Amino acid sequence: MREKLAIANQMRVSRKSVGNNSEDKKLCSKCYRTYVIECIIKGKDNFKISFRSTYIPSFSKRVSNYYRYIINNIYRLFLIYFTLNGDKNLKKHTDVSKPIHLKIANMPNEFVLHTFLEGNGFEITDEHIYSESTVYDVARTKSEKHL
Repeated sequence: MREKLAIANQMRVSRKSVGNNSEDKKLCSKCYRTYVIECIIKGKDNFKISFRSTYIPSFSKRVSNYYRYIINNIYRLFLIYFTLNGDKNLKKHTDVSKPIHLKIANMPNEFVLHTFLEGNGFEITDEHIYSESTVYDVARTKSEKHL
């Protein structure tokens, strides 16, 4: 346990020396927090760092699109139930499509991630790229385990 606490302290100190870029510091802080939670609190030897995806349009734009979708559905039902059979407006408004909001996976700066982990005695053993996230499996290097 003392070895894991020493590694966590080393990670905490070394994240300040990464650079002046705030994104790089956030990346190192995420690695540090993940190590503390997974390895110290949960007692595991290896941990996984996941980077989730974000929507391309903003939240307000997505809500606005769904609001228009609901209004168009209500208007469509109104046309179906309250218009005459021969009305030509009915054909224009019968198709209402659900809004599509794309997500893009947040890709970290892999050079900074690799440098930070390697400097603290870790290595990335595997990388999983999903449509919703990117997950890196991280383990101690073999030369560091015996110290």
